[in-house]
Amino acid sequence: MRTFTILNMKGGVGKTTTAINLAYLLATEYQRRVLLIDADPQANATHALLPNGEWAGLAGLLGGYATVYDEVVVSTDLPGLDVIPASDDLWNLDLKERAGDGLLHGTANVLRDLRDAAMEDDAYDVIVIDCPPNFSAACVSAINAANSIIIPVLPDAFSAAGMGSLTMQIDGVRKIHPDVRVSGCLITQWHRADVVEDATAYLRENSPVPVFHTVIRRTDKVLESTWVREPVQVWSPFSSAARDYRAWVKELVEKEGLGCV
Repeated sequence: MRTFTILNMKGGVGKTTTAINLAYLLATEYQRRVLLIDADPQANATHALLPNGEWAGLAGLLGGYATVYDEVVVSTDLPGLDVIPASDDLWNLDLKERAGDGLLHGTANVLRDLRDAAMEDDAYDVIVIDCPPNFSAACVSAINAANSIIIPVLPDAFSAAGMGSLTMQIDGVRKIHPDVRVSGCLITQWHRADVVEDATAYLRENSPVPVFHTVIRRTDKVLESTWVREPVQVWSPFSSAARDYRAWVKELVEKEGLGCV
């Protein structure tokens, strides 16, 4: 079983869209049994894949209110795709941790323990974890559970100039989980413009980790899909971003040796 953690300390780079598309495509086109864990208290992945509801979710595991992972797993309408939802209770857990009341003692290994239990049960082939843009308790736990990190990045001057920051992020990740491997940076919201092409070339030449060959093109269809609360693969399967995500998942599957069933 493989665990991919989608991570970038910068917001607005496409982490959730990448996590949703990866989980959706692995389940539907590659017939893998996929668990998507929403570790972001904004819960955007949860809202995209599940109806409105009251979920114990990840906060239940981290807070100790649920003791086994299948108590908080919610099945989607898609065969092979389950979700552990997020909620704003994750904010509350972080606030309590900062207050020093000891509630979250030991949470760093919760998702790694979940991964090991799911592997022992032969419950899933792949776990995908969508992280918030900060080193929260949920994010640290997600890093500890990862086999590979995927880092979405924008092709802009800030990303190009921020390669040192990215290197620091990766070093910070490895302080938490020394054996973790960064599968690569995924360039998102790409469009044809000199500044974008210059930034893309700079990232490919200077990135401290591999950069995926596939780029995800910018399209309003991704924004539209958030309003209807559907993956862009469902809302607009022939849009540029949907096609790019299919090409990227194919690249990832080949690179990581995931194969088909």
